Amino acid sequence: MAPSLSIDRAFTVALHSRTIDSCDDIEALRAIAKTLLEAWQLQAMFSEDYGAELLRVHAP
Repeated sequence: MAPSLSIDRAFTVALHSRTIDSCDDIEALRAIAKTLLEAWQLQAMFSEDYGAELLRVHAP
């Protein structure tokens, strides 16, 4: 079972989801998607680095 979001994070997701749903500008949606993709990959990189640091191993 996936962990639940906190109330604050769930509210933020709902708020931004409504904004995305109301957007009819495909170029704006593409820009948002690319920004989110980059942020997701940066978060993954930081998580990997932090996990490696905690385990005292070198990340690939």
